[in-house]
Amino acid sequence: MRDIYKYGRCRDGDNHNLFFSQNASDLARAQAICAECPVRLKCLALALEEGLEYGVWGGVIFWEGQAFHRKRGRGRPRLSEAHLPVEADREELYELVKSA
Repeated sequence: MRDIYKYGRCRDGDNHNLFFSQNASDLARAQAICAECPVRLKCLALALEEGLEYGVWGGVIFWEGQAFHRKRGRGRPRLSEAHLPVEADREELYELVKSA
């Protein structure tokens, strides 16, 4: 399981801060990096098993211990996005990350 630290795309360059930023655009960039990562499912599994509080893990944003598969913008959701859930359960997260 710890091979995510060796093979993760997050280790390329100076990307580490993106994965723990409070800026929505940084988090979106981190998720884009995760989308091309060969160990993203292992990374997500690690985050869920260890109950990690913050950061982008396997393409999923963890905030105060809750996993969000998309970050909702400020204010009211757009009418076109009102039906989309913000939180997802474990199985939904795995399916979302696999299909990304």
